[in-house]
Amino acid sequence: MNFPNRIAEVRSLRGQEAFVYGLKERAKRQHCLAYGTFRVEVDHLETLRKEYSLAVAPITSVALYVKATALAVARNPAANAILFRGLLGTRIVRFHQIDVNLPVTRRLGERTITFVGTIRNAPAKSLAEIQRELTDYQRCPPEVSHSIRRVLWFDGKPLWLARLVHWWMGRSPDFYIQNVGTCGLTLGAGHHEHSFPVAPTSVVFGRGGVAREPVVRGNEIAIARVLRCSLMIDNYVVPGLLAEQLMRDFKELLESGSFVAEELRAAAGSAVPRHERQSV
Repeated sequence: MNFPNRIAEVRSLRGQEAFVYGLKERAKRQHCLAYGTFRVEVDHLETLRKEYSLAVAPITSVALYVKATALAVARNPAANAILFRGLLGTRIVRFHQIDVNLPVTRRLGERTITFVGTIRNAPAKSLAEIQRELTDYQRCPPEVSHSIRRVLWFDGKPLWLARLVHWWMGRSPDFYIQNVGTCGLTLGAGHHEHSFPVAPTSVVFGRGGVAREPVVRGNEIAIARVLRCSLMIDNYVVPGLLAEQLMRDFKELLESGSFVAEELRAAAGSAVPRHERQSV
């Protein structure tokens, strides 16, 4: 017997969905997206994260990935640029400051929203400062966050309005940078081998899953926790050699944990001795 399927629901793209659709549509239409994948050993980084959390302030791994993204781009400033279109043609605009985008999902009453959070001038901020901003995105009142207000403003708004906003963001560097950042980081679910981002920026690192697996160290095989990563670039702006250098720098930063160790040394050097602390 034949049981034909039936339509359960039809709804127009509006509000938050329209904004996200416009973002992905602009990425596909205006930019030449290319991908690479690589793996990062994170055992040493996790040890440093725990040490930092005890010695300085509690932080999550996301703060580490945000800082590593910013520092990798800082080492390759030509990648801190975005393609824009205009009446006089296409141009590549490079920015002085490195601002890192990342998706944030949180509950607002009975609904769940996902919005783009931006850590401004991320290379210059400590891991503790980055973590405070990440926590604030999750807990602050919606009315005090520009990123949340922007998404909520689209409630009930039609797709054409979201497209108009993204059309202007793809043409006005000033309007673009007022709303989002210059590079990005996406956070895949833990079971994913890789997470492949789609975004209208020139550099986006994707964090996939972490698993224990064999790794080669010299002439020996060891078991380590390995993070699967991806890098999306706009090939109009970032050539292959520059993309390869970005991957190497991101990997080196995470595996060495040098930026975490540097902050730990600075914190230890500025620590107040116990006898002085009691007299303050």
